[in-house]
Amino acid sequence: KSKRAARQKKVLTGFEAIAFEFRSVPFPTSIVLSHDQLRIYQVLFRLIFFAKHVERQLVNMWSDHQLLRGMTSLRSACSATFSLRRRMLHFIQNYVHYMQFDVVEPGWRALEERLSATRDYMDGRTPSAGADGQFPRTVDDLVHDHNEFLIRISHQCLLPNYDLIDRASKIMTTCLLFSNQIKLFMETTKVHDLHERTRLERSRLRYGERGIGEGRGARAGDAGGEFRADRERRTMKCADRIQDELSTERYRHMITRFDEVFSAHLAEFLRNLNSDFGQKSNAHLTNLFLKLDYNGYCSETLLSEKKQVLQK
Repeated sequence: KSKRAARQKKVLTGFEAIAFEFRSVPFPTSIVLSHDQLRIYQVLFRLIFFAKHVERQLVNMWSDHQLLRGMTSLRSACSATFSLRRRMLHFIQNYVHYMQFDVVEPGWRALEERLSATRDYMDGRTPSAGADGQFPRTVDDLVHDHNEFLIRISHQCLLPNYDLIDRASKIMTTCLLFSNQIKLFMETTKVHDLHERTRLERSRLRYGERGIGEGRGARAGDAGGEFRADRERRTMKCADRIQDELSTERYRHMITRFDEVFSAHLAEFLRNLNSDFGQKSNAHLTNLFLKLDYNGYCSETLLSEKKQVLQK
């Protein structure tokens, strides 16, 4: 209870708190879109929007890491950072895909089919086959179908399950904090300035060669050789500076700590998903678990932990 109270008192900022709101819903639409139903839409939007924001930040981190591809001497030192980023991206992309395309999209399509069947019925045409003969014929039926749609997608997006949604929120917050720290690290390395300077010099050299007349090709070749040598020298200097930063105890501790926190939250999240694995009433949880556990590694880990507990 104290944890829930602390969670409720947490101040939401920025992308966590953004939501759309309808000032007023005109009649008769207000019969279907009540205040409580709009609140469910707002909560769903906030959850998916925040998850997409975290995904975008991790993708930006991946884009920044591509600037280090030419620095082969950093591959070993960056392996832990790259591995953690890859695990975070795997979770958030599958989580977003699950909510958007496994929950919301099919549910909305099914509701649309039933509404289309109602329109055909009211126009005197044969209702579409997708409705299977079941479609709202009255306002009460429409309100009921819409309520069922909202209840279904909110449950499948884990909103009523406090333990799961709390763990998912902690995982996304950890991913966001990690991306912010790596962004600050990339700014201190000035690798963006290096690539921007290289891009400008390459562009200047390319357009300069176009204006060089016949007989000046040797000069252009010398300029190209000087450019490549200077670029290699600057790249090696930047790589050495990044290597020194990666070797510090402070950076290694940061990566290790983020890895431990992320792994702990993810393990608890998967453990809660796995607790209802295979039950027909929780098929959506099974679907999400299989997405996150695509290679069976998490299942084997949870099984080994269960065996250790039984042996004790």
